[in-house]
Amino acid sequence: MARFGGPSTAPASGQRGIALISVLLITAILIGLTTQILSSQHLVIQQNQNTFEQSQAVQYVLGAEELTRQVLYDDAVNSGPGVDHLDEFWAQPVLPLDLDGIGVMQAYVLDLNRCFNLNWLADDEDKAQYKRLQRLLTHLQLSPELADLIKDWVDSDQQVSALGAEDSAYQMQTPAHFAANQPMLDLSELNMLIDVDPLEVQVLSGEVCLVPDTQSKINVNTAAAETLYALDNAISIQDAQAIAQAARNYQNVAEFVQNHPEFAAVQQRLSVTSEYFLLVAEARLNRSRVSLTSVLYRDASNGRITLLHRDFGKRFGVKTKPETSQTG
Repeated sequence: MARFGGPSTAPASGQRGIALISVLLITAILIGLTTQILSSQHLVIQQNQNTFEQSQAVQYVLGAEELTRQVLYDDAVNSGPGVDHLDEFWAQPVLPLDLDGIGVMQAYVLDLNRCFNLNWLADDEDKAQYKRLQRLLTHLQLSPELADLIKDWVDSDQQVSALGAEDSAYQMQTPAHFAANQPMLDLSELNMLIDVDPLEVQVLSGEVCLVPDTQSKINVNTAAAETLYALDNAISIQDAQAIAQAARNYQNVAEFVQNHPEFAAVQQRLSVTSEYFLLVAEARLNRSRVSLTSVLYRDASNGRITLLHRDFGKRFGVKTKPETSQTG
């Protein structure tokens, strides 16, 4: 029997529709993969950029440390041997310095012979330093028991001071730990003392310092008013502030005592030179920021500089003490 009409086109049209959908799906998958690849590549590039900037920032602050070493050595050997004061080049802060348009860097150096060294209490048989710390705490309106806690933390014995604490007390804390029974390495150790007020730690940390030498002396040319005041009962805070706010360039301790006889009883604790210094530096490059604090020791006999401690973990802080600058 004869059939009417031509061959059916439905199957061919269906196949073309399936093929078009398949092409669209493949295109969508390729676009998605391409987008993911480009996104991953951008992330890798950004990570590499951040790593590069971070490395650059580290090199800048390490460069500041090396420059500080050179400046301190030159000061000891050439420009100012035998005397250190706050008008010398090392004591001048580095104002925000442009880094070729990609960032800024700041730095300053503090004399660590200018303030009360808490490690004095590690070797204090006559309790003279303990009494000075109590005088300082009273002036700062801080808890007097801090002196006992600090003494027990840094001395080598297990004898508990009046309001202090030794291993037996610290073992009852959570988490349990021991008293250091050695000179402090960082002021953050103050936070480990028993029942200490964080606000008091913050205030005290701004007035004291740490150097490993338990017999270090105070540089009268750079000393803070609070440190001078704490040295002896014969010294008033008004006299100490007047000294700290004045330009100082005493050539020897005898000259200082002649001008300020109230310091005669403590002149063995005084000096006109400094051996320990703290560098504080920060470099900022786009989103990268690196801060550095370095403790440097300068040998008075030859000017040689030794790095004692380096810390990348502290945030940069701008010094505000009036006695740290005499010119402005």
